[in-house]
Amino acid sequence: MATPKVGRIVALCPGCSNEISFYRPPQLGEFVTCPQCGDLVEVVSLSPLTLDWSADIDDDDDWQDEWNDDDDYDDDDYDDDFMDSYDD
Repeated sequence: MATPKVGRIVALCPGCSNEISFYRPPQLGEFVTCPQCGDLVEVVSLSPLTLDWSADIDDDDDWQDEWNDDDDYDDDDYDDDFMDSYDD
């Protein structure tokens, strides 16, 4: 008796439209990385299986948080008088 083959489950990457295969049933909220473009996406629907960028992952704001953390300078650190020599 032949063992039935388990079919692969496929969803499309929202970034590059590449097929992302699941070899087990995906879980809602599961994160996967697209092997084609490297985008980290989330399973947002199981029926139909849909992937999207997560609202919880916002990598673009990380640099801004770090930028604001490094904002340790005072306005007094900069000399505004250097331009006075050019005002003839």
